[in-house]
Amino acid sequence: MPFTDEDAALEAITQLAALSSGQEEAKAKIDSILATDDPFVDIHELFGLYNTLYFRTLLVPRVEVSWSARLTLCAGICELVRDPSNNNKYTRIRLKLSESLLKYRSRSDVVNTLLHEAIHAYFFITTSWRHSRGDDGTGHGDGFLLLADAINDHGGYSISVYHTFHDEVDSYRTHVWQCDGPCKGKAPFFGLVKRSMNRAPGKSDVWWKQHQDECGGRFEKIAEPEMSKERVERLSGLERAGRQRNKIDAWVRKRGASRGGDGKGAEADGVPAEKKMKMAVKCPVCSEEMEMSVVDEHVEREHPPGNVLK
Repeated sequence: MPFTDEDAALEAITQLAALSSGQEEAKAKIDSILATDDPFVDIHELFGLYNTLYFRTLLVPRVEVSWSARLTLCAGICELVRDPSNNNKYTRIRLKLSESLLKYRSRSDVVNTLLHEAIHAYFFITTSWRHSRGDDGTGHGDGFLLLADAINDHGGYSISVYHTFHDEVDSYRTHVWQCDGPCKGKAPFFGLVKRSMNRAPGKSDVWWKQHQDECGGRFEKIAEPEMSKERVERLSGLERAGRQRNKIDAWVRKRGASRGGDGKGAEADGVPAEKKMKMAVKCPVCSEEMEMSVVDEHVEREHPPGNVLK
């Protein structure tokens, strides 16, 4: 019989019945840290102490703990990593906490997330790849629940199965697409797709085929985060010209719609907004002013890729 998550959980729980001197010392230090009013905690120090108290000293040094600024869809993640020094096998473990999400949360949320991911790391070490599947396919099967409940009872924690913090996650979904088909008027999404990464809806999405069959609409990007000055400067001339034109087009549609037009460039009096505005824009490469309609042609003619400075 293979060693299961439940077996590993029971071994860890057994050691809580009568704490060793090392566990007693670790518990005292944890209690001292959490007794303060300091909203910030050293996750590396706590992780080392929890390793001794709850996880049979199996996690250190095999598990790497770090903050991640790129993790925005969940509060934490625990993943197996290949080890080049060991025939490229999945023998190392990386535990990441979301700096973006947890900076909005209480200290207890940080601690509970750290313990949640530490439980996953413990099972990866004791039951290997089998834990990644688990009883329920998520890694939160009977073994996880058994150990999480025991730690909650022992230390007064609130480790839960999921920790996505929906409001904070949504604040990072700043790339937004709107479908122009029938689903635009249907709850709960109303044709909107929001993402933290600039990845347009397409065939790689599991729901794409169903959407094409049932709606058939096309997605148009309606919102995105502002680029930093440094990122804009790294763009090519053509890319910057395209960004400028997209911004103006969006402004024209919005202005036309607000004045009773169809939102596609015609004002309420029927005169095309493009003509009324007599828009002049600067070339993103040489700063020469010209009408918006000719800026792309100008950039391609006067500033071919080989002549554009980045």
